[in-house]
Amino acid sequence: MTWLLIVLALFIQEPASTDAAIFQARHLGLNLWLFNSIWAAATVADIWVGYFLGKWIQKRFADGKFEKFSHTWAERVENFIGERGEKFALVLLGIINFPYLNSFLASWLKFPFKKVCILIFIGDAVYWVIAWGINLGVRSLITDSRLALYVVVGIGLIFAIVSKAILDRVLKLNLKNKGKETT
Repeated sequence: MTWLLIVLALFIQEPASTDAAIFQARHLGLNLWLFNSIWAAATVADIWVGYFLGKWIQKRFADGKFEKFSHTWAERVENFIGERGEKFALVLLGIINFPYLNSFLASWLKFPFKKVCILIFIGDAVYWVIAWGINLGVRSLITDSRLALYVVVGIGLIFAIVSKAILDRVLKLNLKNKGKETT
């Protein structure tokens, strides 16, 4: 049952549940090679599902509102750092957002799946290292395992809230700047 919950948390990849999964794996003395391998496989599977779902929606609903919204969002990402900044934006999004959502949105960019997968995986790997650092740091400072779990999950929640706020702010600023350029 423990492995099932950990695998589900690694597929969902929400910061608080991911941090809790890392905490539990370490606390229970589970095989960390297997644990990290499951994370890598779950991340690639998430990216694959998101990317090809996005491609399917593009074909199925070519003239729909969601398609137009997605193209607008992709343009914002493309314009955020300039034309060559798309790669950096995908890595950055990998750090602060869900891999399946990132690859879903990246399917509107002009990148093949392999490039999208590599860039988002790099960003997600950066977050994975941060999550491990949080876990190791908290466990070295707090000896009570229940309190340490609460702190780890709390830090994950704060990270999720702050990263989403940053992402929203960047996209809103970009939209305002784009409106000023056209007038």
